[in-house]
Formats: sequence, C-alpha cells, structure tokens
Amino acid sequence: MIDQATGMKPGERYRVENVERAHQFPGFFQDGKYYLGPELLTAVGWLEGTQFIYDSLDAEGEPVFPNREAGIIEGLTLTLVDGTALGLCRVEASETLANFDASTSGTNDGALGDSYPIKGPLRGKVVVITGASSGIGRAAAHAFACKGARLVLAARDEEALFDVLDECTDCGTDAIAIMTDVTRNDHVQALAEQAAEFGHGRIDIWINNAGVGAVGNFEETPLEAHEQVIQTDLIGYLRGAYVALPFFKAQGSGILINTLSLGSWVAQPYAAAYSASKFGLRGLTEALRGELTGYPNIHVCDIYPAVMDTPGFRDGGNYTGHTLTPPSPVYDPEMVAKAMVACAISPRAHTTVGAAARIAHLASYLIPRLPLLSGKLTRWGINRSTVAAASSGNLFEPPSGRRGIDGGWRKSKDKTPLLIGAAALGILLGITLTRSRRRDR
Repeated sequence: MIDQATGMKPGERYRVENVERAHQFPGFFQDGKYYLGPELLTAVGWLEGTQFIYDSLDAEGEPVFPNREAGIIEGLTLTLVDGTALGLCRVEASETLANFDASTSGTNDGALGDSYPIKGPLRGKVVVITGASSGIGRAAAHAFACKGARLVLAARDEEALFDVLDECTDCGTDAIAIMTDVTRNDHVQALAEQAAEFGHGRIDIWINNAGVGAVGNFEETPLEAHEQVIQTDLIGYLRGAYVALPFFKAQGSGILINTLSLGSWVAQPYAAAYSASKFGLRGLTEALRGELTGYPNIHVCDIYPAVMDTPGFRDGGNYTGHTLTPPSPVYDPEMVAKAMVACAISPRAHTTVGAAARIAHLASYLIPRLPLLSGKLTRWGINRSTVAAASSGNLFEPPSGRRGIDGGWRKSKDKTPLLIGAAALGILLGITLTRSRRRDR
C-alpha cells in the first residue's frame, strides 16, 4: 500500500533522482528510514511523518542540517529546508544488484567498498593531489578514492607515492602516480599535462597540498632553508594554480583547493618563512577569486586546518637545537581530507578544520599583540625540549622515516584538545568583555 503522504511503498527502495544536487543523499529510503548502503545495518536518517531527519555530520563535525531537519517528503518529492525540491524515484531490484552491490562482484563499476555509493558527484572526476605521499595528502587520496574519483597522485617520494597508489587502486578506483617536485616549473607543467591525458583532456579538481617547514631562530636558519619553504609552500601553490586554471577555463569549470593553516591568521615565530608563505597564500587565493568572477563554475577553496597529527613535525627542517613536538591540541588529518571532499562536492571559499583554528582566527582579531605571546610560548616550549642536532629534514629531499597519514602525536582518549579549547575560548571571551567595558566607559 502506498503511503498517501510520502508516495513510497513499504519494502521498496527510493533514491534521490536529481543527481547533481544529491551529494548529501547518495543512499536510499526504505520503510521510513534512510541508508547509505545496501547492507541495511545503520540508518543515518528517518521519517517522522513526512519530516525527513538526517542524522549526519559534515567535515567539521557539525550537523549537515540545523537541528538535523533536512526537509519534507510529500508525493515522492523531497523539499529541503532551503526550498530546493528533489525528486525521488523507485530503485528497481535489478538496479539495486547492479549498482549498490557491484562491489561484491569484483567490478570497478560499483561502490568503492560496501559503505560507499556507486553514484555520486565525484565518481569519475579527475583529481590531482600534490604532497600525496603522507599526512593530509595521503588521507585525501584515500578519501577521494572512496568516492570513486580518478586520482593523479604527486609527490617527491616515489616509493611512498606508489604505496599510496596501491592503497587507492585496491579500493577499485583508477589512479596514477607522478613523481613531482613542486619547486620545479617543468615538473608541475608535466604533472598537469599527464593529468589531462589521464582525464581525456579534463582536470576537474586540483589540490595544492605539498608543504614543508623549517623551525629555528630566523638568522640561525640557513637562507636556502627559508627559500625552500617559500618555494614549496607559496610558489609551489602558485605553480599549481598556474597550470590548472587554463584547463578549468577551457572546460568552463573546475575546483582549486589550497591547504593553508591557522598560521595564515596568526604569525608563527621561529617559522618565519612558513608564516610568510601561509599569509601570502591568502593574498594569492583572494586575488585569483577576483580574477575569476566571470567564471561562476570555477572555484577557489581554502582549507584552514589546526595542528594536525602528521609526520610533518618529525620530518621538517629543525634548526632549534632541540626536538620538536607539535603544540596541543592535535587533530586527526582525516578531518582535513573530509573537508576537501566536502569542498569538491559543494565548493566554499573558506573552511576551518578544528576548534583551535577557529579560536586562533578569532584571537587574531581580538588580541593585537598575539604574535608576541606566541613567540614567548614557542620559545618556552622549545627550550624545555631535549637537545637535538640541527637537520634540514625533508626540505631538499624526501625523508627516510616511515611515511603514513599519522605522525603518532595523539594520545588515545586525550581530552587535552577539549580542555585547551575551552580554556582559550574562556580567555577570549574575557578579553572581549574587558575591551567592551573599556569602550563603554
């Protein structure tokens, strides 16, 4: 019997028909519940009468819809809370087997693993990721592979790069690995050409992510180390944009995603070149947006992560004379990968990942002398660390240590991020109230 309100029959499956707007709804409805996959183990949404409750979180850990109320389903039409109307259509039994369960047959036409949909806005998209051999780049490669994107993986470390390639192709997606040094014009140009050849003339998404760092007193850090950081973290991004944008303009669409940092708002003492690069990237991306106003389907997206648990602190250049440890709180790099996927599906200019990054952004406006405070805290932290020899790390060649996504800095069930975040928020609120009262006098 058909439900007179929703238009759906018991026991039947229904999917969102408007695929171009269905990125948030890749699964199906059945018997008043919404599932992401055919295994029917966990429902991520349900109907309360005709009201559709979507209990899922975005890349920042927030509900996709406020109060989890996605919209209303009436007469096989899902009307979202913003007024967008999406049609629902019944999934035939043969289509269910061919599409939802194809991953069990060993074909590449199905989902990349049981929990991922076959159809979706990223399936078949050509995605270039620089710095894909470890950390955020490696996490991003996994995330896009699981969405069915066709990957072009780029990094200097050929051995680690091919490890990532194997990990991604094991999911069932197409991918190629291209050894690339983003400090070289010819390498980046060749990367774009090979990516376009792989994509039959198209490049849909370009992710500038390769990065290095050098920590130490400004004048005690070799000039070539400063130059290498800027060549990689700033000019490397410029090179990526320079080769990607002509393809975007020719095809009339494309998404450029840049990995910035909370250091793009708050200067990092003892990492002057890194700060110069990250502040410079804000200017670069804003300038590009200004030039692209005539191309509504070309987007430039900035990702601002907090401190992430990657091998970067272990592998980077260290001229402090002490061991380096990332300051708490430290977050999971897969959060950034999810944010990149979210931007690739629904582009947005700015995305902040991690509560500490949001607090740092706010603090950059509320505390004028914040860099001085940061310098004192950084100096205190460095001097308390054990003595270590100076090292250029991965500045000029790939590191010799284990490559992976995580750096091993996080502790299980560590409540430090929460506590520090709450304390910092309290301090900022106190400063804001104090300044407000002073203005009122």
